[in-house]
Amino acid sequence: MTKEPRRETGADTDRRDVRAIVLAVILGLIGSGALVWQGTSAVFTTTTTNAANSWTVGAVTLADDDSAAALFSASGLLPASTGSNCISVTYSGNVATTVKLYASASADASSVAQYIDVTVQQGTGGGFGSCGAFVPSSTVYTGTLSNFTATSTAYGNGVGTWAPSSPGSTVYKISYTLNAATPTNKQGAATTATFQWEAQA
Repeated sequence: MTKEPRRETGADTDRRDVRAIVLAVILGLIGSGALVWQGTSAVFTTTTTNAANSWTVGAVTLADDDSAAALFSASGLLPASTGSNCISVTYSGNVATTVKLYASASADASSVAQYIDVTVQQGTGGGFGSCGAFVPSSTVYTGTLSNFTATSTAYGNGVGTWAPSSPGSTVYKISYTLNAATPTNKQGAATTATFQWEAQA
């Protein structure tokens, strides 16, 4: 005899529907539980901060006490005439630097600068117009004015050993002598030069 397939009854359908509903409820509970765990897993947390950080660029500042006046306005010079003047240079920056002296400009159409001998000293005491209290610590240049204006033209080939790391001053004494061998054809000749101090850090 051939066994007839079992026919599904309404009760079977109901049981299957119930199982599907129960499975859906279980999966829903599992899913909601996972969401709740994810939502509450970051409840315990902590942070720390380091505030008020700042960055300020350093400053390199030079000034002198000449009140915009020339160190020298010498006229009527004769062979062996001599003179000197002092100037105080002040550093007010806040980084370590090195200061150099050079001639930033010159005019010498008469070529008389080769007969003007110049000495530059660094030291303390005195100031513009007064070298009475000057005490030298080093001589940074000895030679002719023409050589100085030709060889010390910028910071890179300037002269001097002052290297301040904090605010302070150094006095420079510049002396000149018109060479005794100055030829007579230089009578009335004139020359000019501009001294410049520069600090770099």
